[in-house]
Amino acid sequence: MINQIYEIELDHINISDWNVRHTDPEKGLEELAASIAKHGLFQPVVLMGEYGNPPYELIIGQRRFLAHKNILHKKKIRAVFAERLNRVQASIRSLVENMTRTDLNHADAAGAITYLYKKLDRDERKVKAETGLSLQRIRQYVDIEERASRKMKEKLRLKKVTPVDVQRVLRAASGDIDKADRLLEKMQKFTPYQKKRMVEYGEEHPHANDDKIIEEAKRPVVERTILVKLSDQARAGLEKAAQKLAMSPDEVAAQAVEDWLSRKGFISA
Repeated sequence: MINQIYEIELDHINISDWNVRHTDPEKGLEELAASIAKHGLFQPVVLMGEYGNPPYELIIGQRRFLAHKNILHKKKIRAVFAERLNRVQASIRSLVENMTRTDLNHADAAGAITYLYKKLDRDERKVKAETGLSLQRIRQYVDIEERASRKMKEKLRLKKVTPVDVQRVLRAASGDIDKADRLLEKMQKFTPYQKKRMVEYGEEHPHANDDKIIEEAKRPVVERTILVKLSDQARAGLEKAAQKLAMSPDEVAAQAVEDWLSRKGFISA
């Protein structure tokens, strides 16, 4: 039963390949181990298998397991057993558990979400129903996982670039991955406007090389600054959106205003 807690020997547990966290699982493990040593393990790990018939497969709680085994040198860990799950169900459990933690690496999340997307008939609404993630976030993960180069994914893993910037260069490069890699290297110090201009020019001129796109994006323009007084609620929402979308607050605000003006018919298509 899922609510029955057992003391399971660590040597009887294997980390399942279905666990979504593959990048740096031991990063910051000392802090977790110290917390467990002081306060105990509040949340048992989740295993697949039949109690009394080891070995068992760990699907949730990899870092708790590693802290017990590698730092605290415990012999046993508190665990519960999930009902029989197939790979899709196990991936959903692991993904939802890890997505609530801000330290889940983008590459791991993108890989897991894209796997679910493919298994759930490439239906992003089914992924949303299973994970609670927004459609925009699901689309971003799938887009990057399916289109980005290894170099881009490595930069994301190391947090040297943002997902939004990767999507920008993919659009600006019109499907040319090598060109997109070069654009990503060259646009790191761009202003929000320059990034927007890079995408616009690249999409309008799909045969332009990366040097020409960068040159056009850097052309001086007259920018007008408008000061807007926001309520505390709107300001908090703006900050939340900027963090979730990996954009600056200025970019989010500019996009929101432009979208609203377009919907109301004040900007012609």
